[in-house]
Amino acid sequence: MAVETVVSPSTLEKPKIEGRWRSALSLTFANMMDNNEGTGFVTAMFPLIRAQLGMSLGMLGWIIALPKIMAVFFGPFWASIGRKYNRKKVLVFVTGIWGLWAIAIGFAQNVTQLVIFLIVSLIGASASAPLMQELLMDLFGDDERGRAMSIVFGLSGIFVLPMLGVNAWLSGMDSGWRYGFYGAGILSAVSGLLIWIFLKDPGRGASDGVQQKEALQESYGFVKWSEVKELFKVKTFVLMLLQRVLSGHLLMASMGIVYMTDVLGFDLQTANLMMMPYVVGALGGMFSFGYIGDWIHRKYPKYGRIATIQFLQGVYVIIAFFGTQLFYDSLVIYGVLFFLMGFFASSNMSVNRPIVASVVKPELRGTAFALFVSVFESIAWAIFNVAAGQIGERVGLKPVFLTVLVIIMAINTIVISFIYKPYLHDVKALKAELAARS
Repeated sequence: MAVETVVSPSTLEKPKIEGRWRSALSLTFANMMDNNEGTGFVTAMFPLIRAQLGMSLGMLGWIIALPKIMAVFFGPFWASIGRKYNRKKVLVFVTGIWGLWAIAIGFAQNVTQLVIFLIVSLIGASASAPLMQELLMDLFGDDERGRAMSIVFGLSGIFVLPMLGVNAWLSGMDSGWRYGFYGAGILSAVSGLLIWIFLKDPGRGASDGVQQKEALQESYGFVKWSEVKELFKVKTFVLMLLQRVLSGHLLMASMGIVYMTDVLGFDLQTANLMMMPYVVGALGGMFSFGYIGDWIHRKYPKYGRIATIQFLQGVYVIIAFFGTQLFYDSLVIYGVLFFLMGFFASSNMSVNRPIVASVVKPELRGTAFALFVSVFESIAWAIFNVAAGQIGERVGLKPVFLTVLVIIMAINTIVISFIYKPYLHDVKALKAELAARS
């Protein structure tokens, strides 16, 4: 492992990993394909698929929940595989090879076949999130993690912008949704090749300067229940899991297009195009708060990140109410509100991951992110989408969005208040342990 040593004003050595930005950019492709796992495209093409295969809104809710349901079971599994074997090789396999299953989805002749091919494809897609985020924490120190998250997620998000235009174009073809899945499989293979060429795994704990055996890959096996119990002793981590479960804003990303067609009365092409302001806002939020979040953390290291994420959630609640519960004559008004919803919804991504990394030991971060993203976030997302599909068929999506995007997110904002005190204690405890190991 090649490491540059930079001495801070406090004379404490902070390791900087050589080639970290090149490796981070390669992880963009893993995240890109994780976001392109298929169900989002099903949502974008839902009216077409509903007409061809007879899919109901309730079934759509289950299909949108599939990635998260699969992640609950296979996220920890792939995290274990990444601990036992080489993380880079695992990512190349699940993106470059397993990702080809997306092509099979395009050949589905009925809803049953569509679901089966999606399930098989999602087994591999579940690996990207925990492995990619663990690698990012090992590539970057605490003062750069927010920026790294924002750039990786932001660049992969840029890919979504032209795809929305492509979706609008494909929605005008009877078999447009099939062509989309063929393209997704090809892109997945290309992403695996790019990861193989450019990613360099620095080893666990590299960014913390931890050289002892606890942080070496060879010391690992599969995830143990004892390690999970150790994580649950970290109060900040437990509260962050609860905060993630209450992240109702995720529903807008998955069901937003259906909401626009069924509630706001947009046609499918307009709905796909109107998601562009949301995505642009999300990109702006990710990029800007990657830097802003790191700056706030350096200026107010005790509570800066916690206050930032609470502020972002609170503002989102207000904007989501005006963006989903009122009707306007102008698309421009919707565009502005969707932009702001995307901005504040995605900004917390560059803040919450560094919070988790700052209280969890390097050797447990893979398991921590598997729980944070693949299990708890996935359970919440699955519940929200299944409920939206089932309840939406009976009472409509408008009250569902009010409950999930506004009320639950308001509760989330309150829950964050309980993180301030344990966060300071847990950060100090981890720093003391790492210092003792050095």
